Amino acid sequence: MDLDQVLVDHDQLEVQFRDDYNPVTNDEKSRNDSDSTPNDGREQWDEDRITWGSNLEFILSTIGSVVGLGNLWRFPIKVKQYGGAVFLIPYFTMLIIEGIPLFLVEMWIGQKFRAGCIGGFYKIHKALSGIGFATWMIGFYTNLYYNAIVMYTIYYFFASLQKTLPWAADCPTLLPNDTSPAACCIDSKRAQYYWYYEVLHISPDISTAGSFNWDITLCLFAAWLTCFLCMIKGIKTSGKVVYVTAVFPFIALLGLFIMGMTLEGAFEGVKYFFDPTYVFEGATLKNDTVNNWSHLYKPYCWLEAAAQIFYSLSLGFGSCIAFSSYNPPKTDFYKQALGISVVNSVTSLFAGVTIFAIVGSNAVKNGVSIDDLSTGPGLAFIAVSDAIAQTPAAQLWSALFFIMLFMLGIDSQFAGIEGMMTALDDTTLVPKNIPRPVVIALFCALSFLLGLPFGMQNGQYLVDLFDNFSANFPLMMVAFFEVIAVAWVYGINRFCDDFEEMTGYYPNIIWKILWVAVTPLSLAAILIYSLVDQLQNPILYGQFIGCNLADSTASWTEDVNYPPWAWGIAAILVFSSFLFIPAMAILAYLPKFFGPAAFVRLPLVAAQEENGPGTEITKDLEMTGVA
Repeated sequence: MDLDQVLVDHDQLEVQFRDDYNPVTNDEKSRNDSDSTPNDGREQWDEDRITWGSNLEFILSTIGSVVGLGNLWRFPIKVKQYGGAVFLIPYFTMLIIEGIPLFLVEMWIGQKFRAGCIGGFYKIHKALSGIGFATWMIGFYTNLYYNAIVMYTIYYFFASLQKTLPWAADCPTLLPNDTSPAACCIDSKRAQYYWYYEVLHISPDISTAGSFNWDITLCLFAAWLTCFLCMIKGIKTSGKVVYVTAVFPFIALLGLFIMGMTLEGAFEGVKYFFDPTYVFEGATLKNDTVNNWSHLYKPYCWLEAAAQIFYSLSLGFGSCIAFSSYNPPKTDFYKQALGISVVNSVTSLFAGVTIFAIVGSNAVKNGVSIDDLSTGPGLAFIAVSDAIAQTPAAQLWSALFFIMLFMLGIDSQFAGIEGMMTALDDTTLVPKNIPRPVVIALFCALSFLLGLPFGMQNGQYLVDLFDNFSANFPLMMVAFFEVIAVAWVYGINRFCDDFEEMTGYYPNIIWKILWVAVTPLSLAAILIYSLVDQLQNPILYGQFIGCNLADSTASWTEDVNYPPWAWGIAAILVFSSFLFIPAMAILAYLPKFFGPAAFVRLPLVAAQEENGPGTEITKDLEMTGVA
């Protein structure tokens, strides 16, 4: 059977599927037939909906969303964890077969239906609204811990303004034979001591909450206050802020690149980044390059590569759908998506070179392997900050580095909040008579309160817990159902017709194969294999054990199992988002199997109240019995 016949059969299947889900009564058919403007799936453009001030605002806002801490912080961490340059293989593979196809799908959903993630998927089919709710929950969880990382950048920025960088200052005076934590503060470990003991005041394990660290809690408040002030009028304010927050980081990154490449040992780090077989000759402990290639056989490496693409392109968080929903209906999102994807990946590579040049210099000076340097947030707050402290004009470079991280992080927060606010506009969960600035203020206040545990002494462990479980598996699940919803439920040919109408370009057979088969199958395979791998090799967390006075090269953390209560939180993070997908589908099916008595009114609207009755979207809702 040839591919064209498969696509035809597939479209016939999705039409039957849609009809079975959405039974229309005879009265409704008569009403539809008498309507002079029947709904053909191409909704009228809502001219009252706010739009971007210019196309440049949309591009900068989207770049600000996709180019964030994921590029400067998370990407180098994953490269370091999964064999250096070896990680680039699954990274670019996932970009081609998953990242760009899904990016195009999300931009189409927003621009086509002029709604956020909840309303967009509801418009495809009412049984699919759970995808939107799952997306909303993922975005909510991610924003909670993402601002905790922004919190650290604020703290380090103000610390950089001191006459002497505190992580380069003299160590505390020791008494003879002193074995207190201060004994760990030696020249080569000063930045590490500062991070664990003076910034985090870290507890010995995740179960020991300790007390509030008021300094970083104040920084967390400042992060959420910044989000509120810049998002108070939605894209009308954030669209102007991004002229600074989206452009400045590139200028700062260029300066840091030039500085990093002039450091002694910088090329050792660059070689580590690009050459999987490279042996770090200057280290006391050489990298185990033989085992680097073995990462390619680990399913979790591919899951992390896919998750990194999702973080980088902000896929599955609702922000891309929200931003594109403010575009005019004839915007060429195809060129925009390809261009933004290229900018994002080039930035990740450029940032990787910059970070590893600095890290390589640090490793050479300390005579250790790059693999022995701190990972996680410590890569930026220990390894990079330590290397910067040893450069001329260290305060300037440090302030530049951390203000860049702050702007990258806060830009992504703008996108995340806008994605959630736009999605809430699709529902009746928030009364329409409450002004949006009030809604945003309440949302930021609630998020700050829920994020207060990140300011405890075990807060860094909780950040890692959220990073490990709030998005990886849920993102894969949401992405899988996203592409199924568009390619199989809405219909690949119908989708391609819309694509051509909106962009002037009809997707070729390669794009169709990706959307119909390759992308969903690769997502399913990675998800299944990763779940199996996780059952066999559970994720561990780095428990703080302090320094080893007898071995200065020993790690200050050791990987241990999460306690049962932490696994309970992990389960909540995963299932509280994903379970919306089957739950909403079941609610949509109840009337079909149990009659009208089983009908459940969902808190959904798919049109702005100010448009009034009679819009195409409102008619669709009346037909399905929800409006």
